[in-house]
Amino acid sequence: MNGFPVEQSESGKSRAESFSSDSSRATSKSALSTGLNSDNISLFSLLDPSTVTQVKKRKDETYKWVQDVVNGRRNINFNANIQIDKMKKKFDRAFVRIDRIQSASSTEKLFYAFSVYTIFLFGFLIGNKPQWVHILYSILIAILLPIRFITYIKSGWGYYLADLCYYVNFLLITYIWIFPESKILFVCCCSFSWGTLSFAVITWRNKLVLHSIDKITSTLIHVLPGVVMYVMIHQLSPEFKKQRFPGSHKVEQWHILSGIFYTSVSYFIWQMLYHYFITIRKSEKIKNGQVTSFEYLRKSYANVPIGKFINSLPEPFPVLAFNCVQYLYQISTMSLCPILYKSKICCELFVSLVFMAAAYNGATYYVDHYGKKFQKEVIRLQKEIEALQEVQNDEAVSEPMAKETLDAVK
Repeated sequence: MNGFPVEQSESGKSRAESFSSDSSRATSKSALSTGLNSDNISLFSLLDPSTVTQVKKRKDETYKWVQDVVNGRRNINFNANIQIDKMKKKFDRAFVRIDRIQSASSTEKLFYAFSVYTIFLFGFLIGNKPQWVHILYSILIAILLPIRFITYIKSGWGYYLADLCYYVNFLLITYIWIFPESKILFVCCCSFSWGTLSFAVITWRNKLVLHSIDKITSTLIHVLPGVVMYVMIHQLSPEFKKQRFPGSHKVEQWHILSGIFYTSVSYFIWQMLYHYFITIRKSEKIKNGQVTSFEYLRKSYANVPIGKFINSLPEPFPVLAFNCVQYLYQISTMSLCPILYKSKICCELFVSLVFMAAAYNGATYYVDHYGKKFQKEVIRLQKEIEALQEVQNDEAVSEPMAKETLDAVK
């Protein structure tokens, strides 16, 4: 009877040791699963050799991780210095871009002076020597149009050179120097100059940008024909006009029907030539992406009701519809010709308004283009500076924390 309790005690002791061992392993696993935090490791866990090994391994891993962090921060500092150098170079390039915005090239400065003097010279000749205005106009056309031809052909915009504005300037040069006695040619030049070309300055926003040879050329070929016709009709003496431009002297008053007829014939001649040499003979190049005025307008006004209507038509009706709209535009814009031909004051106001519109568009271009471009460069520079400052602040905060962690692990 006495041996049974002893046996039971040994068995209970073995069960207690087994429970203690299981409990320590469970605690050890729990500690490992929770990151081996000192708050989670019990005394029994420390008696387990596997737990001590895991703790040492965890310590070594933590020490290695902190070392990597510190080394990484050192590399970041090294890379940050490289980034600072790169950022300085970016700043230098940004300041160069800003300086380019604020300054102009020597060619632009010279052309700016040339443009201003040309405007002054036109004003002087109109008031004092009107018989020289058509000569100055011809000289400018002889200088600017060849430059326009070369630049547009090189840029892939050669088909724009067949537009109506060039055709009208060609007619005016032909009238001035070849057929000055032609009444029909004079009426056509007058209708186109005061009609489509003058209103194009307002409609298509031609800009009097004095330093740009491209924009000043576009403006002059639209504005100057109307000025030349004003001088020819209202500024020249009857004797000089009869001798030098007999075609204009034959038109005593403007006849609306004959003006529409002559202009329509001339307009349709241009249209037939344009579509034969451009639309038909160059159709493959146009399909491959060659730009024409029709394709440009077709895309630009795709969201406008009239543009949607024209684009919805099956081929070749969009071209025909566009030609009809353009013809109606020409007829409507030349409706002021009888008034402008009769009244010198009205003609002066009209020509001045066209020039003011071009000058206003040019001023808008200067403010919007250069002002906004300068503003974008400054904002971009500010963002780069802020990004660099944030990186430096993050490094300044994180590096001491990493060093403290490394010291604690040691």
